[in-house]
Amino acid sequence: MIRVGPVILLALALGVVHALACGFFPPQALAAWLFGAHLSTKLLAAAGAAVAYATLRPGDYMRRFWGTLGLGYLLLAISEDGLARLLGGGSTTTTWVGALALVAGNVLSVAASATIAYTFRSAGLGDAFGWRRVAAMLVTAAAAAGLVWVNLLGDVRAALADGGLPAWASAFSYACDALTFALLVPVLLYALRLGGAKLAGPWLAFSASTTCWLFFAAIEHLPVDTRLAAEALRITATLLAGAAGLLQRELVVEARTRAARLIPAA
Repeated sequence: MIRVGPVILLALALGVVHALACGFFPPQALAAWLFGAHLSTKLLAAAGAAVAYATLRPGDYMRRFWGTLGLGYLLLAISEDGLARLLGGGSTTTTWVGALALVAGNVLSVAASATIAYTFRSAGLGDAFGWRRVAAMLVTAAAAAGLVWVNLLGDVRAALADGGLPAWASAFSYACDALTFALLVPVLLYALRLGGAKLAGPWLAFSASTTCWLFFAAIEHLPVDTRLAAEALRITATLLAGAAGLLQRELVVEARTRAARLIPAA
């Protein structure tokens, strides 16, 4: 059985190792290392979500979430400059491919979080959306917006000063990180109430992933040098998203195995 605590710690450790390794590469080698790390971890996140999606049966209430999340991470992988350049085939086209993939990937991430929040409510797994829950989400949204505000405003200013589509896409991604975090409040509260129960595993891992993305968005372009910390958060976030999918698969397989033991063969 995979436990979520060690999974989160392992992802964090790998993120820190990656960040420390960045300090030992010369500039040209560093660019290749970063591209490989970013692309591979996003593809792993997409694969983890795809595994969860494939494990669930049509009609299972979590299936749409994992499918949307997996497609979102696939688009985020395409948004990486090296891959966008390969797919675009030209400088102008490359810019459009990367920026549009980044926007679409973030839209799907928000859609996935909205889907899971609504699904939890519909399935009776979370509390009703009373005024306290709505207030908590609004406060969380305000706090998340405050964390990403400096970088979001910087990108908007760059876009207005002819930064073009990439700057607008980057600003949009910061806003999506804040919104995704706010949407996950009901899911996170439900997972925390479960404590050490296995059912909480995927949602604690995914909430930790979203938290890492939020703090990544908060520090990525600050005036001080935060490059290593940002890299650690980026890799940790993507690894945890993939791990959440694997934890979901383990839960489903275990539940089906137990059900098969209880039902005698015909």
